[in-house]
Amino acid sequence: MTFHLLARPHHPAAPASGTVWKMLFDRQQALLHRWARPEFGRALAELGLRRDTLPNLSGLSQLIYQRTGWTLFVTGAPVAEAVYYAALAKRELPVVSRLRTFSEFDQPPGGPDLFADVFGRLPLLLEPGYAEALQALGQAWELATTPAAVALLRRFARATLELGMLAPAGGQPQFYGATLLTSPRQLHALAAAEPAQYRPLVGAAHHLSLSAVSAGGLSDGPATYFVAHGWAEFMGEIQQLRAELRQAQRPEVGSRLLATPAANTDGRAHSFAARLSSLRQAG
Repeated sequence: MTFHLLARPHHPAAPASGTVWKMLFDRQQALLHRWARPEFGRALAELGLRRDTLPNLSGLSQLIYQRTGWTLFVTGAPVAEAVYYAALAKRELPVVSRLRTFSEFDQPPGGPDLFADVFGRLPLLLEPGYAEALQALGQAWELATTPAAVALLRRFARATLELGMLAPAGGQPQFYGATLLTSPRQLHALAAAEPAQYRPLVGAAHHLSLSAVSAGGLSDGPATYFVAHGWAEFMGEIQQLRAELRQAQRPEVGSRLLATPAANTDGRAHSFAARLSSLRQAG
């Protein structure tokens, strides 16, 4: 096992850092009681992540490796995008060791920090299906050889790794996206979302590709939340993403995507939204 360290990563040891960690931990635990998957809570306990103790990254690295074969790639600041995906492809998870301060409590500058990475990502590595999909997404980076392909991969990663949800057949959607697990603002935005903002994950790669061509992405309207029935479905959609990335490498083909039928995903989305609405009313 290799425990990666870049330069001299900051490790939060000051008493104030302990207070920040405790407050963040307590807030998210209170907010997630209806939205987090049971497996998430169990993984927190298995990893020894607690409100009153700052995480020991060396110990966590050893435990993660023993349980999953993954290695923690610890760095003092977020790494470049290409480095991040290359690490995932090798079963290495980049983890920022710097914890936000009180003045940065709600919005740490410069990307993820210790809490976002450890609380929002490490517990999911204990689920083999998620870990497999994470590695596959890292491997997909090799196909992001044009600006259009890179943009599509970014949108897909945000829609899944950051804002993704799982809902077993007939079940209540629950979070696996790291941003939903760690950001109250994003959690409240999702809780207030209309049923039409939810879509099944099947067809997401094609939908995101078409959206880029027709409207410059999804940022101009309400957020769209993609819901998978399980990790196998997530993995299958990554395979479809690879096909879309290959299309994005060829502008002469990509220019005709706008006229391509959306594989009847609109009908599935309408049916899915209706079912989701009834589930939320029942909850």
